Amino acid sequence: MNQLFRLPQIGEANPIAEPSAEFRVPFAQSGAFVCKFIIGEPSDQAVCCGAPVADGKSWCAYHRRIVFEPTRPGRIR
Repeated sequence: MNQLFRLPQIGEANPIAEPSAEFRVPFAQSGAFVCKFIIGEPSDQAVCCGAPVADGKSWCAYHRRIVFEPTRPGRIR
């Protein structure tokens, strides 16, 4: 029998929980060391994730998995 699954769950060894909505902040007010992933449509009133980021990246681990596609062995680019 076939099972339904979300595509990002394939091969994911350590699932990462989505950051809480309480971190969200207007993009213009986001400071350093917070996730800059824009929630919804980009506009002059854009809201970003705002979750803490300690490693100097632009996105938290959850949104980094959405933004970047993992490399696959044998894949030609």
